[in-house]
Amino acid sequence: MEALLAAGCDGITLFGTTGEGAEFSLEDRTKTLEAVIAAGIPAGRLVVSIGALSLPDVVALASHATRQGVHGVLLMPPCVYRGGITEDATFRYFAAVIDRVALSALRLYLYHFPDICGVPITPQVVRRLDERYPGMIAGVKDSGGDLDFTMDLLRRFSHLSIFTGSEIHLPELIAAGARGTICGLANVMPRLMRAMMDEATAFDRRALLPLIFAGDAILSRRPFIPSAKAVVADWLDDAEWRRVIPPMPDIAMLERQHIVADFRAWDAGLPEPWRSIAAVPTTTNVVDLKRA
Repeated sequence: MEALLAAGCDGITLFGTTGEGAEFSLEDRTKTLEAVIAAGIPAGRLVVSIGALSLPDVVALASHATRQGVHGVLLMPPCVYRGGITEDATFRYFAAVIDRVALSALRLYLYHFPDICGVPITPQVVRRLDERYPGMIAGVKDSGGDLDFTMDLLRRFSHLSIFTGSEIHLPELIAAGARGTICGLANVMPRLMRAMMDEATAFDRRALLPLIFAGDAILSRRPFIPSAKAVVADWLDDAEWRRVIPPMPDIAMLERQHIVADFRAWDAGLPEPWRSIAAVPTTTNVVDLKRA
């Protein structure tokens, strides 16, 4: 994690979707957060994803992370009931979490990812929560992949931190006032992602997208999470990093070797300041990149 921060990542999101966070137990997640902070990672540079099926578990994770002094917590609606969930029910879910946590220091990022959970977080829900709990709704992470939807959030909620999970939209969104990205690719190409974030104009940022797409295309030959873990395992020379949690599929050895070799070649072809493999051992947790 220190290396990721040194490579330009402004923070780390623990137990997000790329890190298979929802598959870990409450005890695993609380102990890991404590260990990360004890190892010297500043709590203020951490966002903790607290998604779980049990409301008491969500509340416990939110309370624990908030008391540890993290920057914020990230929560999407649970994914059990994918149909018929109304805006009012979604509002009541988040309201129940906030009321039960009952900590004024809580900073909640709403996680819009309907492809995973099946329940959208609409602007109306964001508005109601922001009005009911002023100062506690820190922002939105939008992984819906709809540029118009994200732009609408930016127009409506300029006082909130809006992050995208879609790297393809970053050039336009940064120009429109988005805070940045919380994304999986920054785990394996942090220097290139940092370079794009630091470009002065949307035109200059778009010029780097083909390089990012080329690296992503290699990882996307197979499911992204085990592909990213294979790259990390190779960098660290530690096969334990290849492990995935059921039902996440593994990758056959020959396919994995080709992915790793091709990704190494892609990275080596980048300008030296943008290369990440040699200098930056990394982690499979989602990374939070935002503007300085």
